[in-house]
Amino acid sequence: MAEREKKHVALVTLTPNKMSDAKLSPDENEEQPFNCIDEANAIINDVKSHVAEICISSKLASNASQIYLNIRTIESATCCVQVTSRGFKIVSSQYDTIDEDKLIKAALKQNGNGGAILDHDRDVDDDDEEIFETPYALLDKISPRYVESFGNQLCQQLRQLQQMRTEFHEEDEEQEEDDEE
Repeated sequence: MAEREKKHVALVTLTPNKMSDAKLSPDENEEQPFNCIDEANAIINDVKSHVAEICISSKLASNASQIYLNIRTIESATCCVQVTSRGFKIVSSQYDTIDEDKLIKAALKQNGNGGAILDHDRDVDDDDEEIFETPYALLDKISPRYVESFGNQLCQQLRQLQQMRTEFHEEDEEQEEDDEE
């Protein structure tokens, strides 16, 4: 009996330590730091079956706040996408490239000019600066066949689930028949 009490005491003393460790972790209300490499790898794994090709750019420099992905859609359209904590932005229609005019516009905006010099490009600028919240929203915009591919995969997974449920119910029925005999 005394051994159980000691074990119980040991467990009780361990629990507060774990709880204090939890307090050291970021508050639930705080945003987790953006890890661009982890984010890029997760994106690649999520969408690779719905694009012809997707990879991290080997030529454009990544840092803690941004990374670049090269994407070729099922329709063979290519683009380079900047991934940041703000979202996903197409920066070029070619791999490993940032369009020069986009760099100039971004610099002007960052310097407080707001692109006033480029007012004649306002409609183009709005499209160029579109930031997508998810890779799925971006692919939905640039690849009509993405939706078809995603839907087909979902249907296939539902069929597999239905088949598994059918097999499970058949096994249950066989078990019930065996139990009755």
